[in-house]
This record gives sequence, structure tokens and C-alpha cells, in this order.
Amino acid sequence: MNAENIVVKIVNEHYNTDHDIQNLIYYIAGKGRNKGKESLLLCKGKGVSHKLPKAIKQMIGTQKIYKKTSGRRMYQLIVSFPDGMHNEDVIKQAAEKIADMLYGKFQVFYGIHISKENWHIHYAINAVSYNTGRKWHQSKKELEEMKKRISAAIDSII
Repeated sequence: MNAENIVVKIVNEHYNTDHDIQNLIYYIAGKGRNKGKESLLLCKGKGVSHKLPKAIKQMIGTQKIYKKTSGRRMYQLIVSFPDGMHNEDVIKQAAEKIADMLYGKFQVFYGIHISKENWHIHYAINAVSYNTGRKWHQSKKELEEMKKRISAAIDSII
């Protein structure tokens, strides 16, 4: 298997409110609307706590410090592995490596979900940089480049 069989996508949802952020992080931690439908293999944060209420407070806190609480406040990235790819070590390593890539400037909370269809990783990415206060804006070209870097990172593990 190689990374070309892996799907990387940004969810086109805006997450404009504190409640939206809370719902996204609870979903990623397996405690949202997916509770009981999928198993959670791992849940962690980069730049934020792995504990839900604290992670939510930290991400919203970053946005409030920089006065960036309007418009899109979070991004959700999903990395889906093909059917039959159930190697816990590889997926955990991939999840950590991708989180490290994203955490360079932005707080990240992620969870590895196990469903009947496939194993996948959800990332909640704060739209506001914790060290500059700038919002994350990616062109289509930059998103494609990020997907290539993620695929290369996974290839290096497989």
C-alpha cells in the first residue's frame, strides 16, 4: 500500500461560533453525534490539552487574545485510509507526523476514528495562529501542496 490510496480533504464548513468549535472537538473525541457509531483509537492535542473542555477553552482563548472571533474560526482536515488498512502503529505515526506539520503555527486537536468502512483521522485546526495572530488562509494551490506533503509523510512511514 502507498499514500496514493489515502484521501486528504478539508471539510467545507465554517465553524463560526464557540458552540461550533465545541461540537467539532467533541465529535473528534468520539463524544459528539458519532458516539457509539465509531470507536476512538486515540485523541490528542498539539498546543492544546488532550482534555476536551480545556482544549476548547485554549483554542477559543487564542482567538479572543488576537480579537479574531468572527468568520471562519476552525478548519477540519480528514485523512482517510483505504479499507483494510488497520495498522495501528502506522496510523498513529501518521497522525502524529501530520499534527506536527500543522502545529508549526496553529493549535491542533485530533482523533483517530475506527469505523466499519475505514480508519481515518480528524483534525481540528485553529484558524488563528497562536504565535502571530494571523488567520490561516490557503489557496487551492497551497492546499494541494499540503496534501502532497501529507502523502509524502505517510509514504515515509509505510
